[in-house]
Amino acid sequence: MQDAQHIPVALDRCIALLSPAIEAKENPIIVDATLGLGGHTKALLTKFPNLKVIALDRDLSAISIATSNLSEHINRVEIIHAVYDELDSVLAKLGITEVDGILFDLGVSSMQLDQADRGFAYSQDAPLDMRMDSTDGITAAEVINTFGGKELARIFREYGEERFASRIADRIIKEREVELFTNSSRLAEVVRESI
Repeated sequence: MQDAQHIPVALDRCIALLSPAIEAKENPIIVDATLGLGGHTKALLTKFPNLKVIALDRDLSAISIATSNLSEHINRVEIIHAVYDELDSVLAKLGITEVDGILFDLGVSSMQLDQADRGFAYSQDAPLDMRMDSTDGITAAEVINTFGGKELARIFREYGEERFASRIADRIIKEREVELFTNSSRLAEVVRESI
């Protein structure tokens, strides 16, 4: 069901851009550095029967769905739980010294925004997680509940381009003294009230 709903971003353009490199080799290797649900990889593997894909993703939920979506091509795809900045070490472990193309589909996925339990969407009440890889790193709740005001303001300003960063950080510090933040709706409410 996930595969039917998933529409890969700029699919035709990605295939058009990668095709010359794939067609130039007898046994081409492409890296999908951000596998997601596997839409780009599936289309490439379907179009090019001699293609092998090394696919990385940091989201175990996405990997599970992609593995199912790619089941008919599973012998030509190597799916690895990793972040794209680990690409060099992943390829080294696989003994691959050269690839013919790399695809990066950067940004948060619709699946992460649509699933309330991931904590990315502020329009739904959810636990404050917001990790791309739910097995690694600290949660948004830990950041909101433990970082100092200056650090929170810096994060909001630099990563959220929030002009009211200091005001929001100050309000969060005040509110967490009463009760720690655990869900997205309370945080969204405090942010709205701050601006």
